[in-house]
Amino acid sequence: MKSKIYLTGRISFLLAAMLALPTTVAYSQRRPARQTTRPVTSAIDYSKFSHATKKHQAACNTCHKAPTKNWKTASTYPDVADYPEHEACVSCHRSQFFKGPKPPICAVCHSKTSPRDDARFVFRNSASQRQFSIEFPHDLHQDVIALFPNSSATPRSLSFNHVVSRSLAAQDNGQNYNNCSICHPQQTSLKAPAAGWADNFVPQAATFKSTPANHASCFNCHWKSQPPVADNCAGCHKLANPRADSEAPVRISVKFMHEGGGEKKNHIAECTSCHINITKAASLRGLKPDVPITSCTECHNREGLRQDVSKELLAIDKDRTFVCIYCHTSNVGRLDPPASHYLIAERPPLTRKDIK
Repeated sequence: MKSKIYLTGRISFLLAAMLALPTTVAYSQRRPARQTTRPVTSAIDYSKFSHATKKHQAACNTCHKAPTKNWKTASTYPDVADYPEHEACVSCHRSQFFKGPKPPICAVCHSKTSPRDDARFVFRNSASQRQFSIEFPHDLHQDVIALFPNSSATPRSLSFNHVVSRSLAAQDNGQNYNNCSICHPQQTSLKAPAAGWADNFVPQAATFKSTPANHASCFNCHWKSQPPVADNCAGCHKLANPRADSEAPVRISVKFMHEGGGEKKNHIAECTSCHINITKAASLRGLKPDVPITSCTECHNREGLRQDVSKELLAIDKDRTFVCIYCHTSNVGRLDPPASHYLIAERPPLTRKDIK
Protein backbone atom coordinates (compact mmCIF):
# COMPACT_ATOMS: atom_id res chain seq x y z
CA MET A 1 0.00 0.00 0.00
CA LYS A 2 2.78 2.35 0.88
CA SER A 3 4.62 1.56 -2.33
CA LYS A 4 1.45 2.30 -4.31
CA ILE A 5 1.11 5.69 -2.69
CA TYR A 6 4.78 6.44 -3.31
CA LEU A 7 4.45 5.43 -6.96
CA THR A 8 1.36 7.57 -7.42
CA GLY A 9 3.16 10.60 -5.94
CA ARG A 10 6.20 10.03 -8.11
CA ILE A 11 4.10 9.86 -11.24
CA SER A 12 2.31 13.09 -10.31
CA PHE A 13 5.63 14.88 -9.83
CA LEU A 14 6.88 13.69 -13.21
CA LEU A 15 3.65 14.74 -14.90
CA ALA A 16 3.87 18.19 -13.35
CA ALA A 17 7.47 18.54 -14.49
CA MET A 18 6.53 17.47 -18.03
CA LEU A 19 3.67 19.92 -18.16
CA ALA A 20 6.02 22.76 -17.09
CA LEU A 21 8.71 21.86 -19.61
CA PRO A 22 7.30 23.65 -22.73
CA THR A 23 6.82 26.85 -20.79
CA THR A 24 10.42 26.72 -19.62
CA VAL A 25 11.71 26.04 -23.15
CA ALA A 26 9.59 28.79 -24.68
CA TYR A 27 10.80 31.26 -22.05
CA SER A 28 14.43 30.40 -22.77
CA GLN A 29 13.84 30.92 -26.50
CA ARG A 30 12.27 34.33 -26.00
CA ARG A 31 15.09 35.59 -23.82
CA PRO A 32 18.49 35.05 -25.46
CA ALA A 33 21.63 35.20 -23.42
CA ARG A 34 22.80 38.77 -22.70
CA GLN A 35 25.79 39.85 -24.81
CA THR A 36 28.23 42.47 -23.65
CA THR A 37 29.42 44.87 -26.42
CA ARG A 38 32.17 47.42 -26.18
CA PRO A 39 31.56 50.90 -27.65
CA VAL A 40 33.32 51.47 -30.98
CA THR A 41 35.83 54.30 -30.73
CA SER A 42 37.38 55.90 -33.81
CA ALA A 43 41.15 56.13 -33.86
CA ILE A 44 42.56 59.62 -33.41
CA ASP A 45 44.62 60.93 -36.32
CA TYR A 46 47.56 62.50 -34.53
CA SER A 47 49.06 63.74 -37.80
CA LYS A 48 46.39 66.48 -37.83
CA PHE A 49 46.26 69.26 -35.26
CA SER A 50 43.03 71.08 -34.48
CA HIS A 51 42.55 74.05 -32.21
CA ALA A 52 38.91 73.01 -31.96
CA THR A 53 39.94 70.14 -29.65
CA LYS A 54 38.82 71.13 -26.17
CA LYS A 55 42.20 70.40 -24.58
CA HIS A 56 43.89 72.65 -27.16
CA GLN A 57 41.92 75.72 -26.11
CA ALA A 58 44.05 76.84 -23.19
CA ALA A 59 45.65 80.29 -23.13
CA CYS A 60 47.56 80.82 -26.38
CA ASN A 61 50.87 81.52 -24.63
CA THR A 62 50.69 78.04 -23.12
CA CYS A 63 52.13 76.83 -26.41
CA HIS A 64 52.93 79.89 -28.55
CA LYS A 65 55.75 82.14 -27.38
CA ALA A 66 56.22 85.71 -28.64
CA PRO A 67 58.72 86.21 -30.04
CA THR A 68 59.97 82.78 -31.12
CA LYS A 69 63.66 81.94 -30.93
CA ASN A 70 64.14 82.23 -34.69
CA TRP A 71 62.62 85.69 -35.15
CA LYS A 72 65.93 87.39 -35.97
CA THR A 73 66.53 85.09 -38.96
CA ALA A 74 62.88 84.89 -40.05
CA SER A 75 61.72 88.47 -39.61
CA THR A 76 62.81 92.08 -39.30
CA TYR A 77 60.93 92.53 -36.02
CA PRO A 78 60.08 90.39 -32.98
CA ASP A 79 57.42 87.98 -34.14
CA VAL A 80 55.88 84.53 -33.81
CA ALA A 81 57.72 82.90 -36.69
CA ASP A 82 57.84 79.21 -35.75
CA TYR A 83 55.81 76.35 -34.34
CA PRO A 84 55.70 75.74 -30.57
CA GLU A 85 58.60 73.86 -28.99
CA HIS A 86 58.32 70.14 -28.18
CA GLU A 87 57.58 70.87 -24.52
CA ALA A 88 54.16 72.22 -25.49
CA CYS A 89 53.19 68.84 -26.95
CA VAL A 90 55.07 66.30 -24.83
CA SER A 91 53.32 67.37 -21.65
CA CYS A 92 50.15 65.66 -22.93
CA HIS A 93 51.37 63.46 -25.79
CA ARG A 94 54.47 61.71 -24.51
CA SER A 95 53.17 58.27 -25.55
CA GLN A 96 52.50 59.50 -29.11
CA PHE A 97 55.95 61.08 -29.35
CA PHE A 98 57.67 57.74 -28.78
CA LYS A 99 55.36 55.54 -30.82
CA GLY A 100 57.50 53.75 -33.38
CA PRO A 101 60.38 55.05 -35.52
CA LYS A 102 58.10 57.55 -37.36
CA PRO A 103 55.51 58.91 -34.92
CA PRO A 104 52.50 60.32 -36.85
CA ILE A 105 52.27 63.27 -34.45
CA CYS A 106 55.55 64.64 -35.81
CA ALA A 107 53.88 65.23 -39.21
CA VAL A 108 52.00 68.21 -37.76
CA CYS A 109 55.13 70.40 -37.87
CA HIS A 110 57.86 68.35 -39.53
CA SER A 111 58.19 67.69 -43.25
CA LYS A 112 60.01 64.43 -42.43
CA THR A 113 58.96 62.24 -39.52
CA SER A 114 62.36 61.01 -38.50
CA PRO A 115 64.31 61.38 -35.25
CA ARG A 116 67.38 62.22 -37.34
CA ASP A 117 65.79 65.04 -39.34
CA ASP A 118 64.32 68.15 -37.70
CA ALA A 119 63.22 69.94 -40.90
CA ARG A 120 59.94 71.76 -40.35
CA PHE A 121 57.30 73.13 -42.66
CA VAL A 122 57.43 76.84 -43.34
CA PHE A 123 55.47 78.68 -40.67
CA ARG A 124 52.69 78.92 -41.30
CA ASN A 125 52.08 75.84 -43.54
CA SER A 126 50.12 77.12 -46.53
CA ALA A 127 48.95 73.57 -47.33
CA SER A 128 47.06 73.24 -44.05
CA GLN A 129 43.51 74.51 -43.66
CA ARG A 130 43.11 77.76 -41.75
CA GLN A 131 41.37 77.36 -38.42
CA PHE A 132 40.91 81.01 -37.46
CA SER A 133 39.25 84.11 -38.78
CA ILE A 134 40.63 87.57 -38.04
CA GLU A 135 38.69 90.00 -35.91
CA PHE A 136 39.72 93.46 -37.09
CA PRO A 137 37.56 96.49 -36.17
CA HIS A 138 38.11 99.16 -38.83
CA ASP A 139 35.98 101.57 -36.83
CA LEU A 140 38.33 101.61 -33.82
CA HIS A 141 41.44 101.89 -35.98
CA GLN A 142 40.01 104.77 -37.96
CA ASP A 143 39.56 106.72 -34.74
CA VAL A 144 43.29 106.31 -33.99
CA ILE A 145 44.35 107.20 -37.51
CA ALA A 146 42.19 110.33 -37.45
CA LEU A 147 44.29 111.65 -34.55
CA PHE A 148 47.43 111.48 -36.71
CA PRO A 149 46.48 112.60 -40.23
CA ASN A 150 49.99 112.43 -41.69
CA SER A 151 53.24 110.58 -41.15
CA SER A 152 54.92 113.54 -39.45
CA ALA A 153 52.54 113.13 -36.51
CA THR A 154 52.88 109.38 -36.11
CA PRO A 155 52.24 108.24 -32.52
CA ARG A 156 55.31 107.26 -30.54
CA SER A 157 53.79 103.88 -29.81
CA LEU A 158 54.61 102.93 -33.39
CA SER A 159 57.80 101.16 -32.40
CA PHE A 160 58.55 99.62 -35.78
CA ASN A 161 58.71 102.79 -37.84
CA HIS A 162 60.43 101.03 -40.74
CA VAL A 163 57.02 99.59 -41.60
CA VAL A 164 55.44 103.01 -41.73
CA SER A 165 58.19 104.60 -43.77
CA ARG A 166 58.17 101.73 -46.24
CA SER A 167 54.42 101.76 -46.79
CA LEU A 168 54.04 105.54 -46.87
CA ALA A 169 56.43 106.54 -49.61
CA ALA A 170 56.08 110.17 -50.70
CA GLN A 171 53.59 110.63 -53.52
CA ASP A 172 54.05 112.82 -56.60
CA ASN A 173 51.62 115.36 -55.17
CA GLY A 174 53.80 115.72 -52.07
CA GLN A 175 51.12 114.44 -49.68
CA ASN A 176 51.62 111.54 -47.31
CA TYR A 177 48.58 109.73 -45.98
CA ASN A 178 49.07 107.93 -42.70
CA ASN A 179 45.92 105.86 -43.08
CA CYS A 180 44.86 102.57 -44.66
CA SER A 181 48.22 102.36 -46.46
CA ILE A 182 49.88 101.42 -43.17
CA CYS A 183 48.24 97.99 -43.48
CA HIS A 184 47.34 98.02 -47.17
CA PRO A 185 50.42 99.06 -49.14
CA GLN A 186 50.63 98.91 -52.92
CA GLN A 187 50.63 95.40 -54.35
CA THR A 188 54.01 94.41 -55.79
CA SER A 189 53.00 91.31 -57.74
CA LEU A 190 49.79 89.76 -59.01
CA LYS A 191 48.64 86.17 -59.18
CA ALA A 192 46.24 85.30 -61.98
CA PRO A 193 42.83 83.98 -60.89
CA ALA A 194 42.14 80.27 -61.38
CA ALA A 195 39.97 80.98 -64.45
CA GLY A 196 42.58 83.34 -65.94
CA TRP A 197 42.29 87.06 -66.68
CA ALA A 198 39.11 88.07 -68.51
CA ASP A 199 39.79 89.35 -72.04
CA ASN A 200 43.47 88.59 -71.38
CA PHE A 201 43.59 91.96 -69.64
CA VAL A 202 46.37 91.71 -67.08
CA PRO A 203 46.20 94.66 -64.67
CA GLN A 204 49.32 96.31 -63.38
CA ALA A 205 50.38 95.59 -59.82
CA ALA A 206 49.58 99.19 -58.90
CA THR A 207 45.92 98.40 -59.57
CA PHE A 208 45.52 96.69 -56.21
CA LYS A 209 46.32 97.25 -52.58
CA SER A 210 47.63 94.27 -50.64
CA THR A 211 46.07 92.81 -47.50
CA PRO A 212 48.15 92.13 -44.38
CA ALA A 213 49.79 88.70 -44.45
CA ASN A 214 51.71 88.96 -41.18
CA HIS A 215 52.04 90.97 -37.97
CA ALA A 216 54.25 93.71 -39.45
CA SER A 217 51.71 96.52 -39.37
CA CYS A 218 49.83 95.20 -36.32
CA PHE A 219 52.84 95.09 -34.02
CA ASN A 220 53.47 98.77 -34.61
CA CYS A 221 50.96 99.33 -31.83
CA HIS A 222 50.12 95.91 -30.46
CA TRP A 223 53.53 94.54 -29.50
CA LYS A 224 53.46 95.58 -25.84
CA SER A 225 51.59 98.86 -25.52
CA GLN A 226 48.08 98.62 -26.97
CA PRO A 227 45.90 95.57 -26.18
CA PRO A 228 45.55 92.99 -27.51
CA VAL A 229 49.33 92.62 -27.10
CA ALA A 230 51.59 90.16 -28.90
CA ASP A 231 51.11 87.19 -26.58
CA ASN A 232 47.31 87.45 -26.68
CA CYS A 233 46.67 85.68 -29.98
CA ALA A 234 42.96 85.30 -29.21
CA GLY A 235 42.59 89.08 -29.23
CA CYS A 236 42.52 88.98 -33.04
CA HIS A 237 42.42 85.31 -34.03
CA LYS A 238 38.98 83.83 -33.45
CA LEU A 239 38.39 80.09 -33.69
CA ALA A 240 35.80 79.74 -36.43
CA ASN A 241 35.31 78.70 -40.01
CA PRO A 242 37.53 81.27 -41.72
CA ARG A 243 36.72 80.46 -45.32
CA ALA A 244 33.69 82.73 -45.63
CA ASP A 245 35.47 85.55 -43.81
CA SER A 246 38.73 85.39 -45.70
CA GLU A 247 37.50 85.28 -49.25
CA ALA A 248 38.74 88.30 -51.15
CA PRO A 249 35.98 90.45 -52.67
CA VAL A 250 35.49 90.20 -56.41
CA ARG A 251 36.81 93.21 -58.28
CA ILE A 252 34.16 94.39 -60.76
CA SER A 253 36.18 97.43 -61.93
CA VAL A 254 39.49 95.73 -62.57
CA LYS A 255 40.73 98.61 -64.73
CA PHE A 256 40.73 101.01 -61.80
CA MET A 257 44.30 101.67 -60.61
CA HIS A 258 44.86 102.83 -57.05
CA GLU A 259 48.22 104.34 -57.93
CA GLY A 260 46.99 105.79 -61.22
CA GLY A 261 44.35 108.17 -62.50
CA GLY A 262 46.05 109.98 -65.36
CA GLU A 263 49.32 111.85 -65.38
CA LYS A 264 48.47 113.59 -62.12
CA LYS A 265 47.61 110.27 -60.47
CA ASN A 266 44.30 111.62 -59.31
CA HIS A 267 43.42 108.37 -57.55
CA ILE A 268 46.02 109.01 -54.86
CA ALA A 269 43.93 110.46 -52.07
CA GLU A 270 42.70 109.73 -48.59
CA CYS A 271 41.23 106.22 -48.89
CA THR A 272 37.90 107.03 -47.26
CA SER A 273 37.23 109.60 -49.97
CA CYS A 274 35.94 106.60 -51.94
CA HIS A 275 35.60 103.82 -49.36
CA ILE A 276 33.01 105.81 -47.49
CA ASN A 277 31.50 103.25 -45.11
CA ILE A 278 34.37 100.91 -44.30
CA THR A 279 35.34 102.93 -41.24
CA LYS A 280 32.02 101.95 -39.63
CA ALA A 281 32.81 98.22 -39.83
CA ALA A 282 33.44 96.51 -36.49
CA SER A 283 34.24 93.16 -38.12
CA LEU A 284 35.61 91.63 -41.31
CA ARG A 285 32.58 89.37 -41.66
CA GLY A 286 30.76 90.24 -44.84
CA LEU A 287 33.00 93.26 -45.39
CA LYS A 288 33.11 94.67 -48.91
CA PRO A 289 35.19 97.48 -50.45
CA ASP A 290 31.98 99.52 -50.61
CA VAL A 291 32.81 102.12 -53.24
CA PRO A 292 29.58 103.60 -54.63
CA ILE A 293 29.48 104.90 -58.20
CA THR A 294 29.08 108.41 -56.80
CA SER A 295 32.70 108.25 -55.60
CA CYS A 296 33.75 107.92 -59.25
CA THR A 297 31.36 110.28 -60.96
CA GLU A 298 32.74 113.38 -59.31
CA CYS A 299 35.43 113.11 -61.96
CA HIS A 300 34.06 110.63 -64.50
CA ASN A 301 30.55 111.89 -65.12
CA ARG A 302 30.65 115.55 -64.38
CA GLU A 303 29.05 118.14 -66.61
CA GLY A 304 31.70 120.13 -68.45
CA LEU A 305 34.47 117.74 -67.46
CA ARG A 306 33.96 114.10 -68.52
CA GLN A 307 30.93 111.98 -69.33
CA ASP A 308 32.45 108.48 -69.26
CA VAL A 309 29.42 106.73 -67.70
CA SER A 310 26.80 108.57 -69.74
CA LYS A 311 28.67 107.88 -73.00
CA GLU A 312 28.57 104.13 -72.47
CA LEU A 313 24.91 104.20 -71.44
CA LEU A 314 24.15 106.03 -74.69
CA ALA A 315 26.13 103.40 -76.60
CA ILE A 316 23.89 100.70 -75.10
CA ASP A 317 20.84 102.69 -76.25
CA LYS A 318 22.12 102.35 -79.83
CA ASP A 319 23.26 98.73 -79.53
CA ARG A 320 22.05 96.62 -76.63
CA THR A 321 24.96 94.19 -77.18
CA PHE A 322 27.47 96.97 -76.53
CA VAL A 323 30.04 95.97 -73.90
CA CYS A 324 31.14 98.61 -71.39
CA ILE A 325 34.94 98.62 -71.35
CA TYR A 326 36.02 101.87 -69.74
CA CYS A 327 36.04 100.42 -66.21
CA HIS A 328 35.16 96.79 -66.79
CA THR A 329 36.27 93.69 -68.64
CA SER A 330 33.65 91.94 -70.78
CA ASN A 331 32.53 89.49 -68.09
CA VAL A 332 31.05 92.48 -66.23
CA GLY A 333 30.64 94.99 -69.07
CA ARG A 334 28.14 92.84 -70.97
CA LEU A 335 25.72 92.74 -68.03
CA ASP A 336 22.89 95.21 -67.43
CA PRO A 337 24.23 98.41 -65.88
CA PRO A 338 22.98 98.75 -62.29
CA ALA A 339 20.30 101.30 -61.49
CA SER A 340 22.88 103.47 -59.71
CA HIS A 341 24.62 104.18 -63.04
CA TYR A 342 21.41 105.44 -64.58
CA LEU A 343 20.66 107.46 -61.45
CA ILE A 344 23.86 109.52 -61.67
CA ALA A 345 23.19 110.01 -65.40
CA GLU A 346 19.74 111.34 -64.38
CA ARG A 347 17.91 108.68 -66.39
CA PRO A 348 15.40 105.93 -65.50
CA PRO A 349 17.03 102.50 -65.31
CA LEU A 350 16.82 100.16 -68.29
CA THR A 351 17.65 96.56 -69.02
CA ARG A 352 19.17 95.49 -72.31
CA LYS A 353 16.13 93.39 -73.25
CA ASP A 354 13.96 96.54 -73.02
CA ILE A 355 15.99 98.25 -75.74
CA LYS A 356 14.64 97.71 -79.24
